[in-house]
Amino acid sequence: MKLKPFAVTGLAAAAALTLAACSATTATEPSADAGGQKVTTLRVQVQNAISAESLYLGIKQGYFADEHLKIDFVDIPDTAAAFAALQSGSLDLAFSPIIGALQAVRNDLPLTIVSAADGINPAAATAAPEDVRNYTSAGVYVSKASGITDMSGLAGASISVPILKSSPDATITSVLDEHGYATKNIKWLNLDFVSALASLKDNQIDAAFLVSPFTLEADKAGLTRVMNPSPDFFTSGAVSSWVASDSFVKANKDSITAFQRAMVRSAKFANANIELAKESVIKRTGLKLTPADLPNSYWPETIKTEDVQRMNDKLVKIGFFDSKLDVAQYIAPQK
Repeated sequence: MKLKPFAVTGLAAAAALTLAACSATTATEPSADAGGQKVTTLRVQVQNAISAESLYLGIKQGYFADEHLKIDFVDIPDTAAAFAALQSGSLDLAFSPIIGALQAVRNDLPLTIVSAADGINPAAATAAPEDVRNYTSAGVYVSKASGITDMSGLAGASISVPILKSSPDATITSVLDEHGYATKNIKWLNLDFVSALASLKDNQIDAAFLVSPFTLEADKAGLTRVMNPSPDFFTSGAVSSWVASDSFVKANKDSITAFQRAMVRSAKFANANIELAKESVIKRTGLKLTPADLPNSYWPETIKTEDVQRMNDKLVKIGFFDSKLDVAQYIAPQK
């Protein structure tokens, strides 16, 4: 099956071209803290998922203040709009799945992957298959009438994903391909999570990609999870990231390095205080969940080039990306 480029990045590229003429490349004018040190403000996209929780915890712990950085959050809900804002200079850092960032640079958006957000918990590698779900909120569930009992049954199934030709169908396709299952007869459907869950319960579709809290509802309904695409596909390393425009990174090397150092400390703290991280995201977002409802997320301290290269090469193999790419040139040196 030939998957085409993300629609969102095409929109981002068009928006970036429109905004490029007024592009700013430097961080917000520094102010001074109580000790007289210059403080640089970084405008960072709001991210409500637990994927970004290490950043929020790091701010509370004072790690960014230690680096003389002030984080101002900007509410931009759409990836395309965030990428365009990076190019216009109205945003300094945006949250992006790494697959999305790789697709964006292939569409000629000048982006640099700066720092890791969340990633695959190392404990998932040695966990029993039935326990892997404790480390990821995403899974592929099947309807009771589908007759599917394991991932092999997905080969010719109707599967819903929230966005077509994006990370969910790409990772599902890759995992099936790695296991030797044909994917050309899959019928991909575009359904939001609410509609997908209802369709599963009503036996209108064979399978659906779901994330928490919809996975919890699927469990309550007695539906079977047959695949955990994220740990199966990525296996290790960062899954999502903080990205910036190339021009911003070049013009603000000290601020970028300071942000990376603070993120390393933030990741260490979040991983050592997972229950606090769960409580934090529930309180911050108003989720009607308990910490026990959330998986044990993980935040890599840095991004390893070999991990990003591996995911890129897997997507080339299944035709999601048209050609090979040396990903190292799009990743900022890690601190």
